Amino acid sequence: MADVTYGTPTSGYYSLPYLTTWFRRVAQPLMRFRQLCDIKEAIGTRKGNQFNWDVFSNAVTAGSYAGIAEGSVMPVSSFTLTVGTATITEYGNSITLTRKLRDMSEYDIKSVIRQTLVNDMASTIDIAVWSKFAASQLVAQASGSTDTTNIHVYSNGTGTIANNATAGLSTGHVLSIVDFMKERNIPTFDGTSYVCVSHPSTLGKIRESIITADQYTETGLKNRMSGEIGSFGGVRFIEQTNIGKVTATNPGTGNGWALFVGGEAMVEAVAVPEELIEKEVTDYGRSLGLAWYANLGFANPFSTAATQRSVMWWPNASGAFNIMPDGVE
Repeated sequence: MADVTYGTPTSGYYSLPYLTTWFRRVAQPLMRFRQLCDIKEAIGTRKGNQFNWDVFSNAVTAGSYAGIAEGSVMPVSSFTLTVGTATITEYGNSITLTRKLRDMSEYDIKSVIRQTLVNDMASTIDIAVWSKFAASQLVAQASGSTDTTNIHVYSNGTGTIANNATAGLSTGHVLSIVDFMKERNIPTFDGTSYVCVSHPSTLGKIRESIITADQYTETGLKNRMSGEIGSFGGVRFIEQTNIGKVTATNPGTGNGWALFVGGEAMVEAVAVPEELIEKEVTDYGRSLGLAWYANLGFANPFSTAATQRSVMWWPNASGAFNIMPDGVE
């Protein structure tokens, strides 16, 4: 009977529990959009690749502001139940190496590969979440080419204002967008504040206000999200660089987009959490490899403009908001 030794399985694959724990812990601070998702458990066999969950509406008929007249019966209302759907998809990447490279390299090549896979996983999953947020039907644009407080919000994913590509995101724009979200009854992300994610340069003017308003205060010392630089006007601001400002599908100019997010804006269905897997060793131990793998689904639980929980700041010239990360169609 042939011997079976560690690292040379006869079938299947070896998951690496210890390194997987390290992998998740190190990768988490590198992701900006994923931390905005509400986690749904989709673990188990025989479920198919569609994960469904229940979405409940508010009361269809609100209570009367005039009250209930004496002798009248109690009003009756109801709520609607819709089903949210996320498609479970495999994500992953691998790097192969030879035994000679491992044995002869001047570097700890497996450590280099592990860190490379960490960076790749964080970027890949963040882009996957972003691609869902990018489909937001609420688009905010500045009303002119300067940094004014006036904005217009469109509910069809398309802006119509021209010649505003130089309007950078200002504190006035932020306050206007917050007012819009509040008056639309979009719940806050954490019970108190909304969240805005964008590029460091796009948040330049906001950062100056944050430093003035937030420095050395109790608010400034609270626990922050990954990439969070502070808060202003009821918004927590997060810097990100996983998604490009200018891409192949949107080569325009401007000061960059910014995503404003409320509560329950994105769902992550987890079938197989991300893990590190060692390749089945072949060629008498000369062919080696390491991979990351996950089986996840992301979806916007509110598909209509009337129920959207996120707003996309889009300062560029008129046209549909279809910015996507490099390499993604």
